[in-house]
Amino acid sequence: MKSFILFSLLIVSFSAYSQSSKSLLAYTKHSNNEFTLFDTISKPIQINSKLSEDSYESERKMKFGAIFFESLDIINVDFSDFESILGDYNIENMNKSGGVFTTEIAGTYKRYYLGISCGYDHDDYNKHDSLDIEFNTTQFGLHIGYNLIDSKRFLITPKVALKWNRYRLINSDNEDKIPVEQYMNERDLDLRFNQFTGFVGLNLSVKLYQFNIEHTDYWAIGFYGGYLFKLNNNPYVYSSKNRLTTNKEIGIKDYNFGFYISYNFDSDYKD
Repeated sequence: MKSFILFSLLIVSFSAYSQSSKSLLAYTKHSNNEFTLFDTISKPIQINSKLSEDSYESERKMKFGAIFFESLDIINVDFSDFESILGDYNIENMNKSGGVFTTEIAGTYKRYYLGISCGYDHDDYNKHDSLDIEFNTTQFGLHIGYNLIDSKRFLITPKVALKWNRYRLINSDNEDKIPVEQYMNERDLDLRFNQFTGFVGLNLSVKLYQFNIEHTDYWAIGFYGGYLFKLNNNPYVYSSKNRLTTNKEIGIKDYNFGFYISYNFDSDYKD
């Protein structure tokens, strides 16, 4: 098939060249009434014989684009070092948290991509006496990657990421109305733990072309995983008004993984 297309292109090109040659012939008249014909075409027509084996690669190459991700990011954390301060009932609930639903928006240029993400998770527990225990996780991320393998069906992207994980613990009375004297004896607890992490790993995804807007767009379902490391050993802890110092640490496993679905908008350009 490739040879037939190339042969057809050659026939068409030479026919066009022949027609152009006939229309661009000129002559010069000499003093002895003799004529000399010459071809005014000085630059031959160049034929590109490089045909891709894969029509996907020959007709579509990404230059600029955008990606929208929805993912479940899983980081295993352990607050047991704070048990003597916060009590086992708080630590038990804090250690149950691990997954954060995140949204990421990324821009692409050729094979490179740069994205920012934001995620949130909320847990509410009412099983310890009269306490209402809330534990919220907010995550912000910066992601940089390179599409090492970008075929018609598969996408493999090595990436690095910086993540700001913000954990908030709230203890309050589970009654909507309480006496002020009781509140003064059992004041609300509101602490914010800030932990920064780095990530080095891979995105692995499968492309799907159903329900896409343009022919260059596609859906992707994938998995990512890699090495996770802390950028600050001790978390930055804050109350509603004060910075709180501590020598205790948040335990974090040295791996991070997650699952995602994305929609990719790509633009075309021709070489």
